Amino acid sequence: MNNKSLLTKALIATAMFLSFNTAALAQCVIPVTDSQPYHEDFEGDGFDCWTVETVGGGNWAPLAGSQTMLINFTSNNAGDEARLISPTFDLSGIGAARFSFSYAMMGVYQVDELDVCYRASQTDSWHVMGTFSFSDYNNFYEETYDLENLSDTYQISFLGRSHGGMYIFIDNIEIVSVMGCNRPLNLGASEITPFSALLGWSTTGNEESWTIELNGVETTVETQPYLLDHLMPQTTYSVRVKANCADGLVSEWATAISFTTLCDVIVVTDDAPYRDDFEASDKFLCWQSEIVWGEDNWVVDPGYTIPNNTAFFIWLGGQARLVSAPMDLTALTRPTLDFKHRQPQGAYGVDEISVMYRTSEAEDWILIEQYPYATNGWQSETLELPNPSATYQIAFVGTSNGAEGAYVDDVAVGTFEVVGVAEQPAFEVALSPNPTNGKVTVEANATEGEVTVFDMMGKQVAVAPLRDGRAELDLSACAQGVYMTRITSEAGTSTIKLVKD
Repeated sequence: MNNKSLLTKALIATAMFLSFNTAALAQCVIPVTDSQPYHEDFEGDGFDCWTVETVGGGNWAPLAGSQTMLINFTSNNAGDEARLISPTFDLSGIGAARFSFSYAMMGVYQVDELDVCYRASQTDSWHVMGTFSFSDYNNFYEETYDLENLSDTYQISFLGRSHGGMYIFIDNIEIVSVMGCNRPLNLGASEITPFSALLGWSTTGNEESWTIELNGVETTVETQPYLLDHLMPQTTYSVRVKANCADGLVSEWATAISFTTLCDVIVVTDDAPYRDDFEASDKFLCWQSEIVWGEDNWVVDPGYTIPNNTAFFIWLGGQARLVSAPMDLTALTRPTLDFKHRQPQGAYGVDEISVMYRTSEAEDWILIEQYPYATNGWQSETLELPNPSATYQIAFVGTSNGAEGAYVDDVAVGTFEVVGVAEQPAFEVALSPNPTNGKVTVEANATEGEVTVFDMMGKQVAVAPLRDGRAELDLSACAQGVYMTRITSEAGTSTIKLVKD
């Protein structure tokens, strides 16, 4: 898997479709030999030898993104099809050949379909080598096939079939003799730390060494995976690899990837709190997104719906954690977490946010607070952080309920209090009876405020004013179940679970 951000490459970037006039395309015959592979990355005029057959409003067209060119399947309606057909290849002079390509797909409620095919001649039927239909928000993937029935009139094709998805991208197509030098595939970085990363890629067995280019500096190695060490914390590295084979043959470069080393332990003090408003980059700097289940993830949203960067939990269906770098909180007088969140009401519910902590990577996550209700505006929160340690981590956990996603911003960890002003007593709230058959009394050490009750889908079911520290609720008309009661006042905000019998 190539860890490219598709948002950066094509969706977030200002992209334009280029003219793709199939009537003017030349017919090409391209020989492939042991020393002469075929490689197409669509950066030049190579796609002049490609043609497109369409059904309905389907098409394949070059797409210019922020960094590179690729080929994109487009459609107007579900049912549209388009077949992207390669030049004719003369493979008669080689005994066997490998075919590889990069691709990416995404859909929200529907996903398009991609067939990868070959034919030995223009009178031959298309033979399907593989079919793909899935959704991934962030990554390119690479596939490789051993080609069958080689001929001097060989072609491959990509058939896009629309089901209402968002896109299919194709890039970095290669046909290489098995006696030649294949470019490394599936280049990836794992086991990333503040100071190192393990680089790995697939091999074919006839490589003698590999050349690694890291931020423009080349190194030749004879083993893989290969540990890149002596790296700097919180630094983005661009890396690519090529193979060196017998008889002086050298492969094309693998598709370049980038990775960012983790932050070192962040020392937080009363005078130097940690703050992140996610404005510094289009990627997280000292945070890591971990998918717990499903397809959801956390990304930096560049402000399409909100006029500044935020951490955004995607709505595709699942659960993911946004995990901070380790923090040393041992010098804090009162470890505190400040942040704001926004969870828009969707047609089917509200996507939830939970806040968790752990004292080290070896420990389990422990829940601090949950927010299962709609907050169409920004809601600010302040939470005390229990059990501070020298390797403390916090996590925002997003859980999808088929709604509009969830947002987190302006995260701060420190000791937050006004110097010289007496500390206010803790905001205390009591609900009685709880569980209840209907009537509920709310008592709090606050003069005025508001009490709001939400069901577990985030729908508001009751509201009452808090006057002289007291409010009365009547849930007689509500169904049995669990509700969240939110009490907001000048003394603070509190959320309490309420059970209706």
